[in-house]
Amino acid sequence: MNRRIARNVLGGGAIAAALVLAGCNSSQPVETARTSTPPASLLSDGPLSPATPSTETTAVAEASNPVPTEAEMKSAWREGVALFEAKDYAEAAERLSVASLGRGQDPYAHYLLGLARWKSGDLEGAEGALATSVGLDATRVKTHVNLARVRMDLGRHADALEAAESALAIETGFVPALHQKGRALFALGKHDEGIESLRAAHELAPSDGQVANTYGWMLLQSGRPGESVAPLEKAREQLPSVAYVRNNLGVAYERTSRLGEALAEYRAAVEAGDPDGKARASVTRLEPVVERVVIASGTDVK
Repeated sequence: MNRRIARNVLGGGAIAAALVLAGCNSSQPVETARTSTPPASLLSDGPLSPATPSTETTAVAEASNPVPTEAEMKSAWREGVALFEAKDYAEAAERLSVASLGRGQDPYAHYLLGLARWKSGDLEGAEGALATSVGLDATRVKTHVNLARVRMDLGRHADALEAAESALAIETGFVPALHQKGRALFALGKHDEGIESLRAAHELAPSDGQVANTYGWMLLQSGRPGESVAPLEKAREQLPSVAYVRNNLGVAYERTSRLGEALAEYRAAVEAGDPDGKARASVTRLEPVVERVVIASGTDVK
């Protein structure tokens, strides 16, 4: 979307979409929302301090990147909001970055910039913008939660836990914060504590499919497949077209010897997209097993 179109998209100003946490994952991630997290090798200690440029170089840079006028920054804000609502996150991030120059003390401007950067894949930029927003206003619970999500995506699990706990200090029992706290604890090797946090979140919000999926996945990872079935069935009920949800339930069924149901879930995961090919591999592996059981018993299998 070009800037002229972006100006026409926005009719007024309010943006409900930016307040929606689910994503992310995430984005998500949010959970998106997959259960895996990037390795810590994605992190760096930060950029090296650049050499001081010459006066001539500085002048050229300033000439090629002039400071935007107040009118240009206001226009960039309107365009950035419109682009965000249109889900053009990369362009939104570019315009909101310009707009933030004129809204340095506005926590919401940095919050929205952080979400746009996150959704466009710029995790480090998102972390910086959201951290700035928290520094300007530490009372916004959703900012802390989204900061936790971004840090989970970066593999900074201890920092993510700190952000999630900051959110819970503001609003005890806030389900998205309990979700991110549980993910961080589990990633840090504190499996029982992570499961307990997700159990609490699931009990508070049984219709939240992402919470149910994460809870069930953690139980699977902890060798408790029988307990994982119920939350994963709830996740399927809420998110029937999400491949990883169907695949996780297939694993739970297979590990509890419900082979026919497992095969059905793996096939559903393939139909839903199966981006990593795990479900398709499970179908190939399990089909002949189920067929042999059917032939031997003369009846269908569960």
